[in-house]
Amino acid sequence: MTFQPLIMDELFEEVLIKPALEGARELHVVSGYASPTMVTRHINELKEAVSGNFEIDLLVGMTGVDGLPQHSLSGFKSIPRQAAGSRFNCAFTLPGKSIHSKVYVWSNDQGPYRAWAGSANYTQMGFGLSRGSLDHNEAMVEVDPEAALDYVLSSSANSINYLNPDLADYLAITEDVPVSAEGRAFFLSSGIAINSVVLPLVQMTRNVGQVHEKSGLNWGQREGRNPDQAYIPIPSKVSGKGFFPPRGEHFQLITEDGESFIATVAQDGDKALETPHDNSLLGKYFRRRLGLASGVFVETADLIRFGSTGVVVEYIGEDLYRLAFRPGIDAEPGP
Repeated sequence: MTFQPLIMDELFEEVLIKPALEGARELHVVSGYASPTMVTRHINELKEAVSGNFEIDLLVGMTGVDGLPQHSLSGFKSIPRQAAGSRFNCAFTLPGKSIHSKVYVWSNDQGPYRAWAGSANYTQMGFGLSRGSLDHNEAMVEVDPEAALDYVLSSSANSINYLNPDLADYLAITEDVPVSAEGRAFFLSSGIAINSVVLPLVQMTRNVGQVHEKSGLNWGQREGRNPDQAYIPIPSKVSGKGFFPPRGEHFQLITEDGESFIATVAQDGDKALETPHDNSLLGKYFRRRLGLASGVFVETADLIRFGSTGVVVEYIGEDLYRLAFRPGIDAEPGP
């Protein structure tokens, strides 16, 4: 009897990247739990490693027992516009059945190519990509790809597509829980525990109070760029202090008015919060909230008229944050 070695190191590279380097372009996933941030992080890493587009077909297995958080649903629905080019499909197991398995099957032009089964959920934590992964162990083993694909296809029998308009009639959609400071705080260098920060949308060191001319909300206002491109500045008193995940790690940013973005920390000094696949998404959002046409230059007067020169970002948990942009939020002075 031949046994395959157990893989415990470099799971992300071995299971989710190497098959694409070998020519596979379609991935079927059955995972007890999964996150939108993992999907976008995976697509981002694939596109950096290999040219071309990919197809990811995901079945989330434990929704029939646990229900589905509203933020997860909105996050999955946002993926096609945040990872344009690659194809994404998702389904959720319905009540009456639970699937705790984690199976990953890659296919190439000839059919099922390579497959793995094991303990790693399709999340950044499961594949060692999050800041909490250092104390978290998972293991996978390579299995017969044809048998694995048969399992994936049979597992989808009692499921519902994520875009089904009647999804809430079949599956329990749970509301996002209110933010609780207990156990969810980070500490700044001052020793003060926080679970929210105010990020400025205007300059805070030079031309204080004035909108940035070619950065921040106006990052794309230069030749050769999409004029909607934007990022939210992260002041030095917040960057690198542990409030946000390290640069490159994806997290979900939900807004008070029902939008959902996949975000990451970027730029030298970790000074920017942006949407990694297309940073015009944030720019379009703020222009819409300010009542401006897409692509126009954001003026200081636009923020003053709206009644806010900053945003509040609250840490909810895991890779989930909430953004508030509403009148009455003033950017805080200081470095």
